[in-house]
Amino acid sequence: MSRQPTRLRRPARLRGFTLVELMVVLVIVGLMGVAVVLTAPGEGNTLSREADALAARLVRAQEEAILTTRAVQVVVDARGYSFQRQSFGQWQPLDEGPFEPVPWAEGTTAVLDGAREQVSFRFEPTGGGRDEAVRLTRNGRQLQVVVDAAGEVEVDASH
Repeated sequence: MSRQPTRLRRPARLRGFTLVELMVVLVIVGLMGVAVVLTAPGEGNTLSREADALAARLVRAQEEAILTTRAVQVVVDARGYSFQRQSFGQWQPLDEGPFEPVPWAEGTTAVLDGAREQVSFRFEPTGGGRDEAVRLTRNGRQLQVVVDAAGEVEVDASH
């Protein structure tokens, strides 16, 4: 008695994906792609990011003044901003760690009032500051970063 090999038949369900299943997967992948594109940082909010970064660094400079009991200033000019600490009556560059000089992103400019070449945000060891403001512009948009006498830092879009 010779046996012929028998073919095992697989049910139709195990042979592959149906068109509906493939379409569902493609729709899900497409929705995930759209979500990534919509949440990715774009060119439109570069000015906001720069103003927020400057404001955060100003707050950090204020904290440094309080912690070290020495005055700290942030000097803003057309190229960017840098940090200085007062030591024995003289301003010394403060450029280690979070205090490295920061250049403006290409296309962002600091608008300085009058004939001023720079703006200095100064923080005293008590945490207080000096009233000062700088306007940042990019592609026709403007944001103003303001420090008041109490040392409060604010980003204001109304200017």
